[in-house]
Amino acid sequence: MGDELEPGQSARSPQGTVVFRKASLDEILPLREAVIIAGTNRPSEYPGDRDQATFHIGGFVGGENVCCGTFLLTDWFGETAYQLRGMATREDVRGEGIGVALLAATERFILADTPVRQLWCSARVSAVGFYQRIGWSVVSDVYDVPNVGPHRKMCRRIVET
Repeated sequence: MGDELEPGQSARSPQGTVVFRKASLDEILPLREAVIIAGTNRPSEYPGDRDQATFHIGGFVGGENVCCGTFLLTDWFGETAYQLRGMATREDVRGEGIGVALLAATERFILADTPVRQLWCSARVSAVGFYQRIGWSVVSDVYDVPNVGPHRKMCRRIVET
């Protein structure tokens, strides 16, 4: 897997052009810490963050990470899948479509470079609507993640268009 997802995978933001690419854990941790980890009393790194099969995607404006997601190779009901963890978008660029564009770029990358076709995540209840709008399905009741709050499991089947 190369660093670039695919030539031309970018989006426009009032901040400038957002370029999506594979990123190192060190590149995405500051954003993850600021948006997701702050105030939760949880470690910044997740189990599996450094596994060889895990990859991190970042959206960068002028070299600065404004959106990120981590994809861990896991199992979803007997099927190999990627679990999305730690998706974060910098507050000042939320609502501009950058998160949607990051997930779309990641799906194209997964389709082109891996046999995996299943995604899943544990979404904060406040983010469920975001995922539903882009084709994810709710597959669990609400459950509590200690020190974080209510979540629901969601999944999405990647299909070629």
